[in-house]
Amino acid sequence: MDKEQFLIEFGDDYGYPLGPKTIDEIRATEFKRLVNDTVYLDHAGATLYSELQMEAVFKDLTSNVYGNPRILLKQDSQSDSSMATSEVIRECRQQVLDYCNASAKEYKCIFTSGATSALKLVGEAFPWSNQSCFVYTMENHNSVIGIREYPLLICLMSRYALSRGAAAAAADVEELVDQKTLYTNRKTLFKVSQHAIQRRNSNRFLEEGGVGNTYHLFAFPSECNFSGVKFNLDLVKAVKEHSQETFKSSTVTKGDWLVLIDAAKGSATEPLDLSKYPADFVVISFYKMFGYPTGLGALIVRNGEVKEEGEEGGGEVQRLQTRHAT
Repeated sequence: MDKEQFLIEFGDDYGYPLGPKTIDEIRATEFKRLVNDTVYLDHAGATLYSELQMEAVFKDLTSNVYGNPRILLKQDSQSDSSMATSEVIRECRQQVLDYCNASAKEYKCIFTSGATSALKLVGEAFPWSNQSCFVYTMENHNSVIGIREYPLLICLMSRYALSRGAAAAAADVEELVDQKTLYTNRKTLFKVSQHAIQRRNSNRFLEEGGVGNTYHLFAFPSECNFSGVKFNLDLVKAVKEHSQETFKSSTVTKGDWLVLIDAAKGSATEPLDLSKYPADFVVISFYKMFGYPTGLGALIVRNGEVKEEGEEGGGEVQRLQTRHAT
């Protein structure tokens, strides 16, 4: 089918007809390097940066003087260039939260060197115990799966679930949408079936005698990087509020479930709404969203989680927020 025939059949819906620019106008003004019939088919890996975007970046960097915001800790002693950088960082954090419809009262934005670095922070700071369980879906990003093991060769992870005595398991998520299910008394329409549980430091799952609250972590991607499958984000509340029914076949009988969404791929095409789907951790990669710069991502952390005083591991997530506040 040639383009003329395609437009006759699909022209009313093609190319963002209700947007400020059509796709052909965007290509002509912002992606002029895609000459002739060049087609880019790796958006799942990384999107293309636009010419207008790079012009704006160059103009900003050549028009302003930015200093290191961490040179001086006291704001009243900062140089003008340092204060300018601090203000840009503050504005960027707020823009990231706004993009995810996340209130600054409920969430913090921590900039990282990428999605993998953000996942590493969670793995290091999470209050794992010998009663904790890390469950990840089969569709997860490789870096998320890295949370359950310490890869010695690349030293990505230092204190993760298995090394802290916790359990780890892959899982399949089934969405129960048949008519009979819709009219039952189930509190959730999801069923999470765990595969074989792995455990490094003990042969017994859920040992007795843990100190303080027990926390578990469930991780899933908003969109699968490989298959493009998009998860129903209602899964967040199903895990957090109805874990006993969602994990019906699980041996986890106590503790609180926290949820991590790997949005490195999904956020590039559809922003999360954290006011509706209140995940505890969200991982974002900016080069997948903008194409430039590389080596920049963010971890969005929900406030008020894991902060009980005097508990083993309590406050780890808060310390993570404080440690990486700048």
